[in-house]
Amino acid sequence: MRNENWTGHRVGKLTVIQKTTKKRKGSFLWECRCDCGNTIWLEAYKIRRGLVKSCGCARKGKNTKDLKGKKVGRLTVLERMPEKQGSCYVWKCRCDCGNVIMVPTNRLTGKHPTESCGCVRKGIDLTNQRFGKLTALHPTDKRKNGSVLWTCQCDCGQVVEVAANQLMCGNTQSCGCLQREKDGPGQYMNYIDSTCVEAIRSKAVRKDNTSGCPGVQKQKGKWIAQISFQKVKYYLGSFDTIEAAIRVRKQAETLLHDGFVRYFDEWKEKAKADPVWGKSHPLHVLVEGDSIENFELVLEGREKPRV
Repeated sequence: MRNENWTGHRVGKLTVIQKTTKKRKGSFLWECRCDCGNTIWLEAYKIRRGLVKSCGCARKGKNTKDLKGKKVGRLTVLERMPEKQGSCYVWKCRCDCGNVIMVPTNRLTGKHPTESCGCVRKGIDLTNQRFGKLTALHPTDKRKNGSVLWTCQCDCGQVVEVAANQLMCGNTQSCGCLQREKDGPGQYMNYIDSTCVEAIRSKAVRKDNTSGCPGVQKQKGKWIAQISFQKVKYYLGSFDTIEAAIRVRKQAETLLHDGFVRYFDEWKEKAKADPVWGKSHPLHVLVEGDSIENFELVLEGREKPRV
């Protein structure tokens, strides 16, 4: 087989001219001329098996076939665009849902073609399906983390856009009204003047805290006490013992955090009984003073708190 002579042999559009001294991965190359005039060099086994039948012009011809008007799944091919994706031309296609997308030739003619703009994944159409209080109306041309956003109408009347994967896995079942209807731990966080009521009320201690008390830490042999409120950090002092630092920190919590929570609870109760009053009288908490000696917490437009 090594002494075979391929000179003059034709394979597709190629005519073998002669054996050369060039090698590719240890195999001698044969000079071949294509009917279009181009010259290429091939290994003997490719000629013997007919693996290559042109210089590439035949393959390019396949990519330029007219797909205009072809229906692929939910897509209708409108026209070929001048740009390419790799070696394939891109085609403008309209989906049955109305979206227009660009799809390369190989994604329209391959074994697993693109059959929609993304509004239908794995053969699932969400149109008119219900997910909790939401009814899926139609897909949009938007994506969130790769998932199609669907326009949905909630039973309360609100229209929202929700990712398809969030609907199908049950993570989103309303426009948000379902959560607001719930009482107890499931309620939303309440922020007043940039301060989270739930965080203040919990008095949580961070995992990296070594003192067991929020706002107390050891620095250069001293125990430092400080407190944050409304995005302002107040320095409370430096102490020789942890007990002294914690005692001052607790005093500041009583004045600032506990007073704030008490005012919020009073305001919330009144706003719940009279929503109109609540909207017209938003809660605003003010801090007077800058140290543990002169801290005072007051409501805007009202008297100082009862401590």
